[in-house]
Amino acid sequence: MSSRSLRAFASLVLVTSLVTLAACGSEGPGSSGPVLPQVALAATVGAPFEKVLTATGGTAPLTYTMNPVPPGFSFYGDSGRLVGPATTPGDWTVTVVARDAKGVQDTRAYALRVSPAPVIATVSPLPAATEGSAYTFTLTSTGGAPPLTWSQVGGAIPDGLTLTEDGVLTGTPWVPALFEFTVQVKDANGAHAEAVIQVPVRTSSGQLPDGGPVTDGGTKTDGGTQTDGGTTTDGGTQPTVGLKVGNWNIEWFGDTTPGNGPSDEALQLANATAIIADAGPDVMGVAEIVGVDAFNSLKAGLSGYSGLLASSYPYGSTDQKVGLLYKTDAVELVDSNVVLTECAPDFAYRPPLRVDLKVIRGGAKVDLTVMVLHMKAYADADSYARRQGAASCLKNYLDTYLPTQNVMVLGDWNDDVDASIYTPYASPYADLVNDSARYKFLTQPLSESGVRSTVSNSQFIDHQLVTNELAAYYVANSAEVLKPVVASYKSTTSDHYPIFSRFNFGAASQAGSVKVTAPNGGETLQAGKTFNITWTSSNVAQVNLTYTLDGTVWRALASNVAASSGRYTWTVPNESSTAARVRVADTARADVADVSDGAFTMTRPTQTVFINEYLPQPFPPASGGTTPDYDQQFVEIYNAGTTTVDLSGWKIHDAKSYSGAEAARHTFVAGTLLPAGKAYVVYSGSSAVPVGAQYATYANNNGYGLRFDRGVNQSGAGDAVYLVRADGTVQDSHSYQSADVLVYQGYSFNRSPDASATGIWDYCANLSSYYSTPGYRANGSAF
Repeated sequence: MSSRSLRAFASLVLVTSLVTLAACGSEGPGSSGPVLPQVALAATVGAPFEKVLTATGGTAPLTYTMNPVPPGFSFYGDSGRLVGPATTPGDWTVTVVARDAKGVQDTRAYALRVSPAPVIATVSPLPAATEGSAYTFTLTSTGGAPPLTWSQVGGAIPDGLTLTEDGVLTGTPWVPALFEFTVQVKDANGAHAEAVIQVPVRTSSGQLPDGGPVTDGGTKTDGGTQTDGGTTTDGGTQPTVGLKVGNWNIEWFGDTTPGNGPSDEALQLANATAIIADAGPDVMGVAEIVGVDAFNSLKAGLSGYSGLLASSYPYGSTDQKVGLLYKTDAVELVDSNVVLTECAPDFAYRPPLRVDLKVIRGGAKVDLTVMVLHMKAYADADSYARRQGAASCLKNYLDTYLPTQNVMVLGDWNDDVDASIYTPYASPYADLVNDSARYKFLTQPLSESGVRSTVSNSQFIDHQLVTNELAAYYVANSAEVLKPVVASYKSTTSDHYPIFSRFNFGAASQAGSVKVTAPNGGETLQAGKTFNITWTSSNVAQVNLTYTLDGTVWRALASNVAASSGRYTWTVPNESSTAARVRVADTARADVADVSDGAFTMTRPTQTVFINEYLPQPFPPASGGTTPDYDQQFVEIYNAGTTTVDLSGWKIHDAKSYSGAEAARHTFVAGTLLPAGKAYVVYSGSSAVPVGAQYATYANNNGYGLRFDRGVNQSGAGDAVYLVRADGTVQDSHSYQSADVLVYQGYSFNRSPDASATGIWDYCANLSSYYSTPGYRANGSAF
C-alpha cells in the first residue's frame, strides 16, 4: 500500500484531549445575564444525591460558586452540579453565584435540609403470633425524610399476614413455624434501611414446630423438604441470595441448513423454551446459536428473561454464536463484549463472550462476571493443540484482568478435564485444573464419576469453571446434568444436555454492599487538585480504592480505608484520560465492590515530553521472508520543552506489561537525559539501533522486546503503548485496540502536527513520503 493511498484515510482519534465544559448560555441584542433556577434541595445522610443548578441566559461560558459547601458534598464550578452524599444532618443555607463571560452574575440563596439516615428501631424477634388468631404489630424507625415507606424485600412473611406501606404487619396467620423476612424502610429522598425480622407463629396449643426459620415463601421449615424449586437444604436457613446457573449447547439452533442439527426448527424452539422454563435458571449460557431470530423467539418465550448474543468480530450472521439468557429480577446487566479475539483461531473463531452482571437479592448486589465459550471440536492433533492454546489465552486473561473477581466460565469446552478425548493425552485444560488455589471446575466430580454431558459420547465436555472467589459461594455438590424427558431428544432438540449449579450468596442481612457515589460519570478532575471520592456501604468494615484510565488496568489508590467514613480525599495524579473510573471494594472480599457508573475526565497541563511516533508492526527484513523484523518496532519520545529532562526510571509498556502481568518492556537506565528539542528512540531489538546514534537504545527486558500486538484488522487484539514516569503515573499513551484504528505493516503512528503534544494521531506516511522516521522529524529532517 502506497503512502499516497494512505492519505485518504481518516485521522486517528486523539487519545488525550482537553475538553472545556461550560453551562449553556446565549448572547444577542438585549440578552440578559444568567438567572439561577428556583429549586428545592433536600437530602438524607448516606443517600446518593445530585442536583444541577444550571442558570439560563447569560453569555457562555458560565461559572458557578457555592458557599458554604455542606459536609460530604462536592460542588462543580463548571456545571453547577452539587453531588453528595451528605455526611452531617442539619439545615443549611447555601449561596450560589452564576457568573457569565461578561462578568454579569446572579446570586441566589438555597435552603438545604439534610435528614439523618433512617434506622429501623424494631427489635427481632417480634411478639409471637398464634395460628388462627388475629395479629397486628407496627414496625418503627428513626430518622429519614418523611414520608417513610415500608416493604418486604426478602424472606417469607407468615402466611395470612401482610405488611402495609405504613409498616403495619397485620392479618391472621394460619401456618405455625418460625418465619424470617427482610424489611426495608425508604424515605422521601431514596435513603433506606433494612433489617431481618423473625416472627414465631405458634400452634393453637402454644407450641412452635421444630426446625429453622422459613425464609423462602414455602410452608416447610428447613431440615429436608425443598421449597425453592430445587435448592438442597442443609439443616440451616435457606439461602436468600441464591443463584442458579446453567449452560447448554443447543445444537445448530436456528440453522435451517439440511443436516445441521434437528430438522424441525419450530419443534426445537418449543422444546428448548420448555426445558429452560421448567429448569428456571437465573443465568443460562448458550452455545451453537446460529439463527438470531430463533434466539429472539426463545428469549421472548421465556417470561421474565432477557438475553444477548455475541455479535461483534469475528462472529458473523451465519456463524455458531454463544450467548446468555438471564432473569431480569435476579441480575442486572452491566456490560458485555467479545474478548480474546487475538486468540480467535484457537477458539475456532468463537472467542468467549464476557458478560458483567450484578446479582440482586434482598437489596444486596454482588458483582459476577460470566464468560460463555465454545471450544474447538474433534479428537485430532490440530484440534487438541488449538484447545490447549485457547486454554492458555483464557488463563492468562483471567490471571491478568480478573484476579480477584467472581468469575464463571461455562459452555461447550469440547474436551474433558480429567483426561483428553484425544487419547492418550492429558486434558488441554490441565493448567487450569492444577491451579486449584485459584480455579475450580464444578463439573469435574461429575466427569470423574462417569457422568456424560452429551447424548452419544461417554465423556463430559460441557463444563463450568469458577474462580476461588466465586467457589466460596458454591452450594456443595449442586452441579448436575439435566436429562430432559423429551421424545427423540437428540433428533428434535440437541445432542448436548443442560448443566446446572447453584450458589448461595448468604442472607441479605449479612451480604456486604458498596456503592460508589462520586466520581460517578461526567466529572472533570484536574491534576494536582483534591477530589472527594464518596461511597455508601453496608456490612463492610474497610475498603480498598483503585482507579483506571482505560477500563482495563486498575491501579491502587488507597487501602484499608474505614468504610463507614464514606469518603477519601484524593489528590488527582498528573495523568490524562477521558475514560477514567474509580472502584471501591471490600478489603475482606474483593468481589463486594462497585465501579463508577460512567467515565469521568482527568486533565492536566500540556506535557512537554510525550510519545511522538511508534511502529507496531515492522516490514520483513531486507534479506527476505514474510515474518516481520520485530527488532524494528520502536517508540520515539520527544522533549518539546526548554530544558533537559531526566528519564531515569521511566518505563515503556504495552497493554500486557502495564497491567502488571509482565515486566516493563523497557526501563530507562539512570542518567538517561533527553535535551530540549530532541527525540529518544527505543527499538525492540539491538539489531535495529543505528550505528552511532546518540539518543537511541533497545528494550532492556532480557531480549523480549517491545512485543506490540497486531491490529484488530489483522485478527489481533490490538495493543497500547504507555510512557510511564518513575513515580508510576502515565505521562502519555496511545491505543490501537479498537477495530477502527487500523494497523499496516511498516507504517508508524505519528503525531500530527509532528512533534506536537496536542497533535492528533495519524500515519507518518500521511505527513510525508516516509513510512516511518525514528529519530527524525516526519519529513526526514533532524530534530
